[in-house]
Amino acid sequence: MKKLLETGVVFIVIVLVTAFYFGCASSEETQQEIQPPTPSELDIAKQKIDALNNENSELKKKIANLEQNTRNLRAKAAELETRLNEEREKAKFVSPPSQPKPTIKDDDAEYQDALTLFNQNKYKESAAKFLELINRGIKKELEDNCYYWLGESYFGMKDYTTAIGYFEKVFTYKISEKKDEAAIMIANCYWDMGKKKEAVKEYKNFLEKFPASPYTKRAKARSGE
Repeated sequence: MKKLLETGVVFIVIVLVTAFYFGCASSEETQQEIQPPTPSELDIAKQKIDALNNENSELKKKIANLEQNTRNLRAKAAELETRLNEEREKAKFVSPPSQPKPTIKDDDAEYQDALTLFNQNKYKESAAKFLELINRGIKKELEDNCYYWLGESYFGMKDYTTAIGYFEKVFTYKISEKKDEAAIMIANCYWDMGKKKEAVKEYKNFLEKFPASPYTKRAKARSGE
């Protein structure tokens, strides 16, 4: 009888210990379940995408500002060239009468007329005028400029292939003040044609050849440098 009683006590102790063990395990699982969930990989990916979209938007704004600045610089360059030619014309009138140069006067005046047409956004008319001056035999000091503004005129008409051909003519002259502008415009033509690979190549060539040009910001922005 005593042995039976001892066996019963042992059984009760085992039951109590088992119940206590499972109770603790259940409590731990409950605590684990109520812990706040950590962000999922999808949420993290969405955050990264949002950050990249914001960065992309900022870059687009910067590029738009650079494009506007470039347009302003081109307009200012055309205006300054117009004023320079006007001053040249005035200077010729005070030259000694023994050294008249009527042919040069005519060239400068007609070159000025062509520039005026360009500044008025009359690209077709300005292109025709610059081409007429070249074919007629304008003086060498203005010939390379005529080719450059021919390229600008066709760029304004969105005929980028023809524009590139005229911009490339500028590089056939040993000395020309328009070489850096012609180089950046060739790259701009490819860019506007949607040929990004060719455009980036031309922008990088431009940066290598003309590191001090005022148009380097546009080239760096579009070439990724």
